[in-house]
Amino acid sequence: MPPKFDPKSPENASLISLFQSLGLAEKSATELVRQPKSGVAFKSLIDEFQLTDKSYDEKTASALVKLSVSGGKLGPAEKGFIVKKIESGDIKSTDQVAAAVKYTEGNPPGTPINEDEFNKACGVGIEITAAQLPELLKSYVSSLPSPPDNWASLGAVLGGIRSGASDLKWANAGEVKSSLETIFTELFGTKESAQAAAKAQAAASAKSKPAPKPKAVEASSSAEASSSTTPVIPTNIFKEGFLSDFHKPGENPQINSKLKEQHLEFTKGMVYTRFPPEPNGYLHIGHVKAIMIDFGYAKFHGGRTYLRFDDTNPEAEEGRFFQSILETVRWLGFEPWKITYSSDNFDQLYEWAVQLTRRGKAYVCTCSAEKMKEDRGMGKGHPVPCEHRERPVEESLREFERMKNGEYPEQGAALRMKMDLTSGNPYMWDMVAYRVKLAPHHRTGDKWKIYPTYDFTHCLCDSIENISHSLCTVEFIPARESYEWLCDALEVYKARQYEFARLNLQGTFLSKRKIAKLVTKKLVKDWDDPRLYTIIALRRRGIPPGALLSFVSELGVTTSESVTEIKRFESSIRSYLEESAPRLMMVLNPVKLIIENVPDDYRVPVQVPLHPKVPSMGTVETSFTKEVFIDAEDFREVDSPDYFRLAPGKSVGLFKAPYPVTCTSYTKDPITGQVTEIRCRLEDGGNVKKAKAYIQWVNVPESIKVEEVRYFKPLFKTDPPPADFESDIDPNSLEVYKNAVIEPAFYELAKKAILDARKESEERTKKAQADSAPTNTNEHKPLEGSEAAKHMEDEPVATAEQLVGMENIRFQGMRLAYFAVDRESKIGCLDEEASIKPGKKEGDRIVLNRIVSLKEDSGKKA
Repeated sequence: MPPKFDPKSPENASLISLFQSLGLAEKSATELVRQPKSGVAFKSLIDEFQLTDKSYDEKTASALVKLSVSGGKLGPAEKGFIVKKIESGDIKSTDQVAAAVKYTEGNPPGTPINEDEFNKACGVGIEITAAQLPELLKSYVSSLPSPPDNWASLGAVLGGIRSGASDLKWANAGEVKSSLETIFTELFGTKESAQAAAKAQAAASAKSKPAPKPKAVEASSSAEASSSTTPVIPTNIFKEGFLSDFHKPGENPQINSKLKEQHLEFTKGMVYTRFPPEPNGYLHIGHVKAIMIDFGYAKFHGGRTYLRFDDTNPEAEEGRFFQSILETVRWLGFEPWKITYSSDNFDQLYEWAVQLTRRGKAYVCTCSAEKMKEDRGMGKGHPVPCEHRERPVEESLREFERMKNGEYPEQGAALRMKMDLTSGNPYMWDMVAYRVKLAPHHRTGDKWKIYPTYDFTHCLCDSIENISHSLCTVEFIPARESYEWLCDALEVYKARQYEFARLNLQGTFLSKRKIAKLVTKKLVKDWDDPRLYTIIALRRRGIPPGALLSFVSELGVTTSESVTEIKRFESSIRSYLEESAPRLMMVLNPVKLIIENVPDDYRVPVQVPLHPKVPSMGTVETSFTKEVFIDAEDFREVDSPDYFRLAPGKSVGLFKAPYPVTCTSYTKDPITGQVTEIRCRLEDGGNVKKAKAYIQWVNVPESIKVEEVRYFKPLFKTDPPPADFESDIDPNSLEVYKNAVIEPAFYELAKKAILDARKESEERTKKAQADSAPTNTNEHKPLEGSEAAKHMEDEPVATAEQLVGMENIRFQGMRLAYFAVDRESKIGCLDEEASIKPGKKEGDRIVLNRIVSLKEDSGKKA
């Protein structure tokens, strides 16, 4: 584990200040320093080209950062050429920098750069304004060999622009997307209407037996989508843009041709990827992108993905995290081909460390941590050789054996790789391969006193598992050089590393340390508190896994870092639920409405559609009775011209009820002054005018009490949260309603959602087990006496049950919000046989979480 980051430490504060002086925003500068290797790379660029006293605009500074992290393989002349191009304004964007690095990397060494060709390859001199875009895009679209025929083609067109030869790829990406969406609206109508039309057409053409008029929740693809345990995996990001441009298995170069032959013999030309989390905490929303790319890329190409637990730090791992990670991956819709552990390879990694030392490419260093840091340039570059660098091989082997036997204290010695101190890349400055750790390991117990570092382990485990595409985030761009160096130094198979930008979300933090502090101090309920952005918290809140995948797909995958606004995230979730969530009538703050001109036993059956735009979802039946609940917000004591709901002497429609009602009087609580009862007349005679507005209602006799409805708002008052974030907690970030009621069809919907989810998860789990790699009973078995061996119940195992939870019950409360049932709920009918009609049971307790508000309700509490 890297040391905890403190932006106020003198060294970090100095770097942040320097980066800001060059033009970076404070947040960008801090994030860059937080990633030490990227920060060092930028500092090295500053020193190498004497940029310390210069000042740029933020865009230019960002371009220089991009060059520093992606141009590690460039020589000083090539890098200096690009620096001048950036300073002159010829190269403005990070996309242009990426093109510049790619061009210069392909330029033969020692050959002068052809400036005309370079300018053409990097879009130098191309300026496209927002005003010019519509005509240019229309021309581009009309020139396509296969013009788009609906909204589904939008992603392909954008991808074609980005990866093609058109000058449009140098225009502002956001403006291109916005302008292209306007063109698509002109061609195909609004996106929403096009989707509705497509669904209607699909429903009309579906070949199925005619069904009787539905009185209960009917099966439909849309209804199932809301409770589904098998989300649809978006594929557009793998068809176009960054992820569509990777090599085919076997095309990645090797130091020895036999390595390629052996690799292809194992993979048979299939794509092999891995998702390698460290099991020291719960995964967060940023991991959704990594999981989707690692698993999705292999799945799209018919390949396989390992779930590899990177358990090289004996002090950080806990059994609960292993199982949670597997559950999270599966909940998101992916199945590991095989579960592995870095610790499975400890014996092989040790043998390779010995071999590396024998080859004169590693040595034992007994310098203090401070001296080692000083030799490596104190984060400012210009490293010097360690005094132990030329230690005789036999001596290093002897000392390494002593390290292994526990004869050194922690930090008393380290095995360092003998790399390239002349490189401008800090990853090549004799990185540590092994360090002394006297703590027992979760799976290997007390067997080892030394443990390999991530930098040593990662690429070699990729080699052992024959990974064809090693996919990671952009902070590992500088690590690619050391990754390839180590594989070549040992003459083992070398995977190809590709890097993508992380998913960063505004207004929150994803730090495990900070979240742990919130949990420990009881500022949040737990790691799954729905105000957090851990994946278990998002799941508990009710966000469907398919909605998270759709969100990642909408953002796309590039190498450019950015921060996404919370409102964009919620908009994406809302769009997904709009199409998939059934509707129920629900009243948040109920007040009783009594119809005076009907008998006490008045009851009229009413069919209520589960989704007004998706008839295939069916309807549910409720009863319109003498007494109904309406929301207190739907009544005013004093009417006004701009108010269309109920008021004294005014009529309003009740959703799907046969007639409107007119308010004749009301009663108030003499102490609180709140309206407690509204009396109305049913307008069921003669000429009845059509109501100007309709409100939802729930009949009193069959209403279902909801114990709690929880509305979640941003946890922090400040964006971004300050350093003393504990004092920035918004006390109003959780609002609880305790009087809500919901229509009786809730039980039908809930039982069907859970039954469908259980059936689907069982089928999916059986298939996953059949498709997974053959297992050896002794493989991945923890050593006897280890913590893992003592708690075998924590071993990650795929089960059908882990895919199903109360959150599978999702719906829209009409005119309120989207809701999901919380795990604290108890609903007795869910445990009964499928044939038994669902209904209220003794001990039932319903708790609802608001998933996201309705876009129409910007002015309301919801």
